[in-house]
Amino acid sequence: MISGKYIFGQINEVFQKLLNRLNMVPYWDLILSIIVFIHISYHHAWLSDDAFISFRVVDNFANGFGLRWNVVERVQVYTNPLLVLLLLLPYILWKNIVAVSFILSFLFGVLSLIFLKKLSSSRFSFLIAVTYLFSSRAFIDYTYSGLENSLNHLIQAVFFFILWKEPAEPNKSKLPVLTFWVSIGLVSRLDLILVLFIPYLVLFFLEFSKGLIDRKTILRSALFGSPIVIWFLFAGIYYGSFLPNTYYAKTNITETFLETALQGWHYYERQLFWDPISFLFFPIAMIVGVCFKRLNRLALLTLASLLPFFLYLVSVGGDFMVGRFFTPAIFILGLSLAKEFPFKKKEAILLLSLLFIYNIAFRLTPFHPMPKKLSYYKEARSFENGMPYDIADEKGFYYLDTGLAFRNYPTSWLANLAGKNNVFDIKESVVIQGMIGRSGYVYGPDYFIVDKFALADPLLARLSGSGRIGHKKRKIPEGYVDGLKKGENGILDPGLKQYYEGILKLTHGPIFTIERWNLFWKYQFGEYRKYTKEYK
Repeated sequence: MISGKYIFGQINEVFQKLLNRLNMVPYWDLILSIIVFIHISYHHAWLSDDAFISFRVVDNFANGFGLRWNVVERVQVYTNPLLVLLLLLPYILWKNIVAVSFILSFLFGVLSLIFLKKLSSSRFSFLIAVTYLFSSRAFIDYTYSGLENSLNHLIQAVFFFILWKEPAEPNKSKLPVLTFWVSIGLVSRLDLILVLFIPYLVLFFLEFSKGLIDRKTILRSALFGSPIVIWFLFAGIYYGSFLPNTYYAKTNITETFLETALQGWHYYERQLFWDPISFLFFPIAMIVGVCFKRLNRLALLTLASLLPFFLYLVSVGGDFMVGRFFTPAIFILGLSLAKEFPFKKKEAILLLSLLFIYNIAFRLTPFHPMPKKLSYYKEARSFENGMPYDIADEKGFYYLDTGLAFRNYPTSWLANLAGKNNVFDIKESVVIQGMIGRSGYVYGPDYFIVDKFALADPLLARLSGSGRIGHKKRKIPEGYVDGLKKGENGILDPGLKQYYEGILKLTHGPIFTIERWNLFWKYQFGEYRKYTKEYK
């Protein structure tokens, strides 16, 4: 009978021979990871409908209308300012948003791998971290999608590379440069602060205890933190709001905190069954370390630093896209595996074998191409069977339409989206829609789109909504749409009509007037922050 010890010995021997050959090639592990990433990218690159909300803003700017969704009003409909700004120049030069988005996401991914390699404590640690990340559906799904996740991963990689790197000058503070990257992270997405804040705070206190924090360091840090200050100033002046319109749309809701928190708990449940490796592999790696008589205390600190982020996800109800908001945490766990786990050969063989078995057992991991069977996509689009707790496999929902590998399928939208071809027969200049992204992008600037989920509508966002998390439906006020068609305030309800008049002055009127700035404070911080009365 063949024993487990014999099998492990044979695997160890094969593994050692393979390593000896590979070590003759410089950076073979990084080169291999990029080659695998190219393969995975081809089969898993896709674009979400929500990404085209930002893309329509980029298109309007390229056509001279400014950073706007509907060209007649100034409203920040996107939560990813940095990505929008980075898209502007490539899109102006090459008006193919599909290609531009795919290429940028790929570049962000490759750069993240390079920084992951640079901070890795060993070749084994790098390989295990990369294999873990490539095994996670959530991580790979939102490395693409057209959203800001891949850019955020790169920001995280740079931040932690600087944080963990041994300083060239031991008496020089890292605080200013890390303040810059925290600031850049905030411009990319405000809630990214939740995964950067505790490591940043720990660094501050460590350097303070060493006497590295003085007045000059504080002043330099304040200067290096200017990107987010500049963005807030721009948003406040131009849009009349420091925060994006989506913030109001997603927080003005009828559900109680407990109902929202329960939905947040379901978001964790859905993630555990949909992408189990994202939750389970990190503790498994820690347990393996204990079995080899080594408790990794730094890994425990990594988990502790993510606690505010995990609590935040519960408090806001998670999201309707399974996996999307877990990717910053998944990537930090990958960074921690690379840096804080000095794996020995036997540990590496065991963990890589477990990852190999996982990818064989689960046919929907990113190492496999997307399914060819239409039944998979039909189920993903089924609100009854494919979306437990109304949380969707977003890539499964849209892949037939926007998947790179399916670009030649009859169902694909990619050619029309790349060419910005409007294939819709639209009779009205004002259109009420729910899934506003792709259709809004191809409609072009001549159409005013009313978003019934309020993500892009400054009035509806201030009204209470209810329904699916992240997509809270609003009751359209009587006379609102007719007024938009005529270019006037046509709301019939007197109280709401007056309230909307102030929003019109903020979003349509001249920017530098005393009346507008008085309204700015009331709608931003005062009694007009949201409309709580009943309306017709």
